[in-house]
Amino acid sequence: MSIRRSIRERIKDHTGKHSSNIAFSTLLALICVYPTSVSSQVRQISAAKLPQNAAVQHAYTDLLEIDQYARTYEAIWRYPVPKRDVVTHFTQALHTLQKAQQQDPDNAELRLLTGLVAHLSYNLGIDEAYDSALELLQPTTKEDFRTSWFYGIHQCQAVDPVVGMQQFLKVEASTPNLPGAFWQDYANCATITSMPIHAIRAYDNAKKTTEALPLDEQTEQAARKRSKPGDPAASYPAKLVWSSDQVPGATHYTSNVCGVSFTIRQNSHVTTGDVAKGTCTVSVDTEPYPSRYGPSSGSILLLTQTARPNETFEAFSQRILDAFSKGILKDSRSASPTVLTGVQCPVANCLSYEIVTNKQYQAEGGAHLLAVFFQSDQPAYPGLKFETPQPRPSPQAFFRPEDVPQRFTGTLYHFIALDANQDIYPRSRADFDEFLKSLAVDSK
Repeated sequence: MSIRRSIRERIKDHTGKHSSNIAFSTLLALICVYPTSVSSQVRQISAAKLPQNAAVQHAYTDLLEIDQYARTYEAIWRYPVPKRDVVTHFTQALHTLQKAQQQDPDNAELRLLTGLVAHLSYNLGIDEAYDSALELLQPTTKEDFRTSWFYGIHQCQAVDPVVGMQQFLKVEASTPNLPGAFWQDYANCATITSMPIHAIRAYDNAKKTTEALPLDEQTEQAARKRSKPGDPAASYPAKLVWSSDQVPGATHYTSNVCGVSFTIRQNSHVTTGDVAKGTCTVSVDTEPYPSRYGPSSGSILLLTQTARPNETFEAFSQRILDAFSKGILKDSRSASPTVLTGVQCPVANCLSYEIVTNKQYQAEGGAHLLAVFFQSDQPAYPGLKFETPQPRPSPQAFFRPEDVPQRFTGTLYHFIALDANQDIYPRSRADFDEFLKSLAVDSK
């Protein structure tokens, strides 16, 4: 018996007669308020590739009508079809498919359908289905994007959302023209793993497909509210706009509002400054290196600034270069900048200069300064590049993601400098090059 038939029979029991009338039509209209089979995961399976026996084909067609009710775990059942009826149909279908799969283990489409039904059954609280979903889906995730998709959403909704989101990212990178139902699940998993920009893009991608998907507007708006651009007129404490993560032998720093991230060795000293007037600053003191008068450290400076009205990139670079050189460039007898080659630019184009002067650090052979300038243009989805899947926060964690500003809008100008003396320049230059190599910029 299909679920639609059981609904009709319940109406008959209640009214005393069949209802091809307003009562039944009204109930079906209520069902259509909720996500319909247009977004069905079961619909991704080809019935023609399944065993053509009646039991398997019936299980397939029966679940097409109700799989949207099992897409996620529902602590409070919100659908017009009683949960017990949905559970009954899924349990019967799962047992039918498991039996068929044992009889025909080489049918890849049947294996995929059985694994998907096991996952959806688990969402309904049928705990026996959990292991079956893993055993059927995991071994073939590299063979079919649908397997990786279904395995990913199972992991995301069960015990390991990070692994689940990694599966979605792999599918996205390897498979063109993905269906809207995929992007719907992708958005759900991205929300669980604290990747709101990925979720926003997924919602946008779902809307571009030919499927008329009924998206969860509340979840979508929650993701969009987390994407608030930084305000150049506001001030932000460093601890709010900079985050750091430990990686082997180093620390990785990211600032969404400044649109940059970098990695620095742990024996360096990093100072992240507060953000004010659309300006971000970071200074890095390298480890001490021997010089003729004792240990000395090089200093790396990163400055990001929103483009001032009517100030060109060239004007910005000249203004900052003069300030960085402490005015020595105004005296052509002291030093003059020369174009520096061989610098790894983090974007398509950079302006790079080298300044050598004996007006500073005379005891260590003079100063050796490097300056690199570039600009970044706002990408379609600011912050997307910096998001990585995060585990669910612990119940004790205090998390206010809505307070974290995203990238300043428009064009940003960037300046990276090395300030070193001649004695330590070779080793400081290696640190500088390593810093540039690690630098990622949020730009289109």
